[in-house]
Amino acid sequence: MIFLAGILAGGRLIAPKILPQVSDGSAPNDAEVYTVTSVIDGDTFHISEAIRVRLMGINSPDKGECYYQQAKQALQELIEGKQVKLEKDITDKDDYGRWLRYAILQRPGEDNILLNDYLVRNGYAFDTPIPPDKHYRELLASAEEQAKRNKLGLWLACDFPEDNEAAAREVDAGPTDAQCIIKGNISEKGFGKTYLIPGCDNYLNVKVDVRKGEQYFCTEEEALDAGFRKATNCP
Repeated sequence: MIFLAGILAGGRLIAPKILPQVSDGSAPNDAEVYTVTSVIDGDTFHISEAIRVRLMGINSPDKGECYYQQAKQALQELIEGKQVKLEKDITDKDDYGRWLRYAILQRPGEDNILLNDYLVRNGYAFDTPIPPDKHYRELLASAEEQAKRNKLGLWLACDFPEDNEAAAREVDAGPTDAQCIIKGNISEKGFGKTYLIPGCDNYLNVKVDVRKGEQYFCTEEEALDAGFRKATNCP
């Protein structure tokens, strides 16, 4: 049985919870156990010299960013030289050839830990959903909300998550593919998740913030599958 790691908040321990069923009701694929040979950063590690694993659905600070070293050290202490069970979602590898996986730390005699959840829930990483991979999507979103609410890790140590979050969202890196220009937007005013195509009112003013779960889509079908609906101000 897998339990979520408990955390300290305000001097008290938040008790571990049993891992719930994944959001779409099915089980992740191809679960295999591997030994971690080395940790690269707060969300990436080696299971052999040739194979790198990138934890799916999360994003820890990059080198040079606030809380990078703390996130890397936390993952090192947790998994280096230890066994993890890797679970595949839909996407197998990223553009860099890294395996994209959920990882469960195997702890004989103790409850296992879903690392993706642990790192987000303790403030070492952001929840970063990228469709079509949606196992544990709701779990990771709630983990980030808990970390923010309890001011854990980077949510306490870094300036941008709270003080400059709105300003950071004004920076839009743009689509990674020139053909994928449909904007997925998540409202902070309770309007939910909508997508905008060129020609929609306010299309040019909407910024896409991947840390918030927003993203660009190639087709309207992709946006709908990811849970976004067409904005009402679109033709």
